[in-house]
Amino acid sequence: MASITIPESVQEYFPRKLNPSQLWVNYDPSADSLTVYFTEAPVPSVWEDTDDYVYIGFAPENETLVTGVMIEHFSQWLLLSGQRAGEPEGVGKEARNPA
Repeated sequence: MASITIPESVQEYFPRKLNPSQLWVNYDPSADSLTVYFTEAPVPSVWEDTDDYVYIGFAPENETLVTGVMIEHFSQWLLLSGQRAGEPEGVGKEARNPA
């Protein structure tokens, strides 16, 4: 199962409970990015990276309010997350890194 490690420095700003009806989710296949807003619809956000793939969105007027999460290179992130969790790779190295 893929997972995101949320840095301790921002964990306290994440919603404690998420209402699924308030989630806005979009996958952009051309950019291979997945964006999830906790605000029912996209809102202006300041995005800060937490690693090579994951960004956390903050409200511009209140940097303690997390608006969402964005995962760049989503397909790669899923494959790498599966490898770290001990799941089968699914796609061979040569398919991910063509010569």
